[in-house]
Amino acid sequence: MTRRTLAVLIASAAALACGGATDGGMAETTQAARSPGGTPGFKILASNDLGMHCACPSFSTFMLLPPYNTIRAQVFQTGSLDPVLLGASSQYKVTYDVVENTDAGLKADPYFANWIQNAPKLFPGFEPVRADGRIQGLTGATLSGDMDLKTTAATTYFEKAGIPAYPVVTGTPTDIMTDPLGGPQRTPYLTGRIKVVETATGNVMASDDVTVPVAFGGCCNCHVKLAGEYGKPATPAGSFETMGMLHARDAGIDFSKLDPDGDGVGGPIRCSVCHWDPAMGESQAPGFASVYPNYQILAGATFTKADVRVSQHSFSDVLHRFHAQSSAVLTSYDANIAKNCYDCHPGNNVNCYRDTHTQKTNASGQPIWCTDCHGDLNQRIAQNQMAQPWSEQTLPTCGQCHGPKYGELSSTDPNSLKLGIFGKYLNSSGHKFDKVLCSSCHGSPHGLNPSTLAKDNVQNIALQNDARAIGVCNTCHTGKSASWGVPPH
Repeated sequence: MTRRTLAVLIASAAALACGGATDGGMAETTQAARSPGGTPGFKILASNDLGMHCACPSFSTFMLLPPYNTIRAQVFQTGSLDPVLLGASSQYKVTYDVVENTDAGLKADPYFANWIQNAPKLFPGFEPVRADGRIQGLTGATLSGDMDLKTTAATTYFEKAGIPAYPVVTGTPTDIMTDPLGGPQRTPYLTGRIKVVETATGNVMASDDVTVPVAFGGCCNCHVKLAGEYGKPATPAGSFETMGMLHARDAGIDFSKLDPDGDGVGGPIRCSVCHWDPAMGESQAPGFASVYPNYQILAGATFTKADVRVSQHSFSDVLHRFHAQSSAVLTSYDANIAKNCYDCHPGNNVNCYRDTHTQKTNASGQPIWCTDCHGDLNQRIAQNQMAQPWSEQTLPTCGQCHGPKYGELSSTDPNSLKLGIFGKYLNSSGHKFDKVLCSSCHGSPHGLNPSTLAKDNVQNIALQNDARAIGVCNTCHTGKSASWGVPPH
């Protein structure tokens, strides 16, 4: 089973960005341009595909997003006036490692162990632990290994999609994320170590540390408490029962009565089975019976299998529309939820929108907020944006504020990465005939350099002694200017 990228939910994937935390220190990064015996030096420009991915602390009832993270990197061979992009090579390989995650550590983590137990039920045919004992994600990506070479009409880059990264307890100041289920705080900003390795000798030619972000979404913060208010246990199981009851009130289906594997217990289910979600790699919902052909309906249900149908609405649409328009939400929880993105994305003291735009102001003189770029929920609903979530038709662009000189490629442009998801920024490249990915120089969406999170800036400081987007020419071009400036786009 393959998924190109899975995001939060942005909150679910709905996950719009998040923002403003700082970490306790910098990860060690070396951008070695070693040249033994005339071997070329290398510079690595790497980034994550989102400022924050989301995962769940519990998978035994329903799942919004699984552990899924994606890293991209470009490698430049330096030493001459113009660098050369590393592509297919028998001499060198590019590797990755999520430093804080290990197979043994995640197997011992009760939350991740819950994923291991329930993943085969949520995704029939998928095994989260390989025969050799290594943990794998939905794409087969492990916690460390070789990155995959990708090519477009204009450029090459390396990628690893679907890494099963998961927030961890380290006992250090980086444990800034609160646990909505009451456990110890966790580190949401993990370290992805990218290396260029000489295949024959194992020599490390260059190494680069980038942020691998993953946190718990904000759903449990409200829904577990809500379960208690309805007289149910204030637990994920109680939340599942309560949410099922409320879903039945509005849509006729109490999903807590759905038993996908016939074991006599409701769940686990994933929302995108009925509500299609591009963040799950879907252009249409597969349908409950298609994913779980042997599912049963538990006793006490007031619906039949004939009632279990695929929704015409995306998961992003139903999720956001309900919360923005529910009188109960607006009167009892947050009257301004349409603008308060951190209620859900991701919440828990992470606040993952942390990029350079947080230091700038909008036309009203206020710090730029999520809604300045994405629009608030009421605007997005009115414009029917969430009928096409996670697409360049509905996501903001750099060009709309910075002008056409800094505009991104259209999906119709032959040089577009054509990822099939996300907006124009992540699908675009520029500089030197579209050879350099926008994210290589500028960083991750919602974590654009210079970021308020020190860890996001380590790479650029190591390369050019400046946290801003790459703008010192001799970072890549030997003999060129050593001063920061805006390069041709």
